[in-house]
Amino acid sequence: MVAGRGNSAGRFTTVLCAAALLTACSSSTTTDASGDAASAEQLVSAAQAAGVAPGLTVAVAESMYGRSAAQICDALEGGVSSAESMLLTLNPSGRRAKLITDDAITYERLVVQTYCPDELSTYDDLVSEIDGIETTS
Repeated sequence: MVAGRGNSAGRFTTVLCAAALLTACSSSTTTDASGDAASAEQLVSAAQAAGVAPGLTVAVAESMYGRSAAQICDALEGGVSSAESMLLTLNPSGRRAKLITDDAITYERLVVQTYCPDELSTYDDLVSEIDGIETTS
């Protein structure tokens, strides 16, 4: 194996990034953790009551959404552009059609309702024209 200067710099950068990530992950407070758990418990309970996401656990919900489900709520904040809406609901590329299940729409609505209820009308507007596919058991 040949090791050059680039390899040691790359390793240093990787170790530095890993250390920063570990620090960020371990710096949450007890209050943050209890807030994450409360939202996650609410989502799991709602998903079970709706009959969607049967394998969802509090731990999985916490790891996916944290305290704020920023990946979803930030995308909905301020509305969704017509281009973004078209990409979700239509098939502009002419490739394989998008199949979205009714369960997926219901589950995502529960996520929005739990983590960013102020954006619920934006979500409802976004999915209003989607004809979800019914799943069979």
